[in-house]
Amino acid sequence: MSDEVKIPLPRSLQEIVGALLFASETPLTANEIRDGIRAVEPTEGENAEMMDVYRTCTSKEIAEALRGLEKALDVAGVGFSLVCSGNAYRLQSAPSCGRYVRALLKMDRPSRLGRASLETLAIIAYRQPLTKSEMEEIRGVDVSANIKTLMDMQLIRLVGKSELPGHPFLYGTTPLFLEHFGLSSLEQLNELDPTLQRSNPRKKALDYKRKQTEKPAAAEEEGEVSAETPSEESIQQTDEEVVISEPVVQEEDIERDEDDLFIDDTPDEFDDDDDDEFDDDDDDIEDEEEDEDEL
Repeated sequence: MSDEVKIPLPRSLQEIVGALLFASETPLTANEIRDGIRAVEPTEGENAEMMDVYRTCTSKEIAEALRGLEKALDVAGVGFSLVCSGNAYRLQSAPSCGRYVRALLKMDRPSRLGRASLETLAIIAYRQPLTKSEMEEIRGVDVSANIKTLMDMQLIRLVGKSELPGHPFLYGTTPLFLEHFGLSSLEQLNELDPTLQRSNPRKKALDYKRKQTEKPAAAEEEGEVSAETPSEESIQQTDEEVVISEPVVQEEDIERDEDDLFIDDTPDEFDDDDDDEFDDDDDDIEDEEEDEDEL
């Protein structure tokens, strides 16, 4: 009979998940937990069937084990809980026990951020990625010192370069930011304050590219309009330069027109009266001739 003490197998997948999180120095994702469990192979004399159950665990089973562990810790009230931060899981001490943990670790004062640094960090969290000049435009003051503080605390980092002139650096938050504030993802920021909807980096980049493509098009349209539509100055110049040319008349046409031309400049209202006067004169002349004949 062997004197070797056999270690019993874990009773459930939840027990294994809890042990891995407790032993890990860094948060673990669900995939890392699953891969760690699958990597263990059964040894001689162990229950191979039970080990195969653990070695063939799925992502769904890992998710169920994590939910079960979270509920068990909340019910037990053991001073720490399961926290998901940035899609990674870790065990975290309860906030109510923080002062005792700091006393044990000789941490007299907790690290705190000043109001200016917190405001800058909030702007980065909701508007990331953005440049230093954009932060200063929102806050209205210089943020160089705040950026240095946040970089030293590893709460923000450089995430790229902007397409603006000079290609300034773009800043964004780090996974430690989520861990420090107990957030599982950046989407939770909208739940904390719905009035400050976090900007969508992909949409922001698309909007920037759309504006850049619209500028040349708008410039071309303005050029076409200015080419087709004359300005007021050009209209005035054109009016000054316009000369109305009179039709050229030949001498023969003038002579022919003089013969055929007759202009009646007598007003119409006097036409009938003139005719009556002429008729009366004619009648008088005829009467005088008749009198002479009788004599």
